[in-house]
Amino acid sequence: MEHEEQAEQMEQEAERMEEHSEQLGERIDDVEGDWERKEQDPAVPGARPDPDQSDQLPEEAPSDVVPEDDPGSDQGESPSPGVPGEEETSTGNPDNAGAEE
Repeated sequence: MEHEEQAEQMEQEAERMEEHSEQLGERIDDVEGDWERKEQDPAVPGARPDPDQSDQLPEEAPSDVVPEDDPGSDQGESPSPGVPGEEETSTGNPDNAGAEE
């Protein structure tokens, strides 16, 4: 008998969750529609997309348009942490940099 009660409670919970999910989906649709209307209204500050800003992702752009992340990489240089010209120094606590353990 206990299993039947648990099954019934689970079914009721599933129904509540499904109803909540549908309500949430409707709210999302309402908010998206509201935002789209605001984007079209020049009187709403901040809602209009910036005409100078593209929504194109860098990986979708032609390679000659996307700048390199590491400007020194094309010169054969490899960036290393620490102080230039000083070997075996730590980038952590400067008091302990190069300290012997």
